[in-house]
Amino acid sequence: MKISQDKIAYTTYILIGLNLLVYGLEIKLGGSQSSLALDRLGALIPEKVLAGELWRLVGANFLHYGPFHLATNMLSLFVVGRLIELSLGVKSYLTIYLFSGIGSMLTFTLLAFRLGLNNTFLVGASAAIMGLIGAILAISLQIWLRKRHSITAKRRLQQIILIIMIQFIFDNLITQVSFHAHLFGFIIGFLISSVLVFVKFNLKRT
Repeated sequence: MKISQDKIAYTTYILIGLNLLVYGLEIKLGGSQSSLALDRLGALIPEKVLAGELWRLVGANFLHYGPFHLATNMLSLFVVGRLIELSLGVKSYLTIYLFSGIGSMLTFTLLAFRLGLNNTFLVGASAAIMGLIGAILAISLQIWLRKRHSITAKRRLQQIILIIMIQFIFDNLITQVSFHAHLFGFIIGFLISSVLVFVKFNLKRT
């Protein structure tokens, strides 16, 4: 899928700006590592979501725990977000990003008690970003399915799968990272993207 080199990824920059703005609110309310401040601004707490505070499903995606957490997520969003925005367009990009983030938070909430994670609270844009990584896999898979004899397409798909596997290995090893939230975000992003990319490819054909 071709990327428009002459276009600017405004939506990605706006999303980064929103995350930075919310981070500033965290600092103002007591600090980005303050559980009280994160709670007030919308950290995902399964018990509170199930009690009716559904706004946390959105708010948690724009909160970050400390400067390192913010920096790594914004760097990832800058790289991956621009790629998906310029490849699929703003509407598809936002659909993947928001559904992956919110959907991951909702799925985590519904499964939290079964997973024994009901006392956990989640913050961060990483679930939405993992949805974008799922989109990269969906794009690469669709290209490979249409060009199965292309060595370049095959190698690219293999490289992306390897990177994703390494990502999940690290996610499972780092205790501060929610492996489940990342996994849910990735799966949701991949499924939504597969449909969007399939439609986009077939529209071009006709």
